[in-house]
Amino acid sequence: MIVYTDLASDDQVLSDSYEMKPLEFKGEVAEGIMTVQSQQVTKGVGSINIGANASAEEADEGTDDGEAKVNNIVDGETGFGYEGPMTLSKAEFGVMYKTWCKKVKDKIVENGDKPKPFMTSAKVFLDFLNAEFKNFEIYQTKSFSSFVVGWWDDESNTIGAPKFIYFTHAMKAEKY
Repeated sequence: MIVYTDLASDDQVLSDSYEMKPLEFKGEVAEGIMTVQSQQVTKGVGSINIGANASAEEADEGTDDGEAKVNNIVDGETGFGYEGPMTLSKAEFGVMYKTWCKKVKDKIVENGDKPKPFMTSAKVFLDFLNAEFKNFEIYQTKSFSSFVVGWWDDESNTIGAPKFIYFTHAMKAEKY
């Protein structure tokens, strides 16, 4: 399995077990930007016997407290432990995005690579952000020093879970 790590935070954000598709915007593929459709999944919480009154437990058999619906990418056990969604204005997110882009660009240069492909993708994303921000959910990664965008397009609304957006040049792949 390949696990992708965010360059800015070094947090694991995605694996190759999820199908990645290129982001299409205004009828064109946004190079270097991928989407992954998340899903709501049922997660068993497990049953714990705390020595409670057995007759009271029998009366509650109709409910299943051992299961919960979670997002398969957001959840810490089934996915990558994103926190959120956060409540941000477009301007606040813009500041966060610019800071993240600088961190990623610096990391790319530090690794001896050219930042132009990433910066091109980052610029394309700005147009997408301006057009689609109302449909965004912003999540923080585990370390709270980076973010991932959830995007509610028509397909996501039908499925009931957002697509997550990733920059291919802002991640490093690690084989496990």
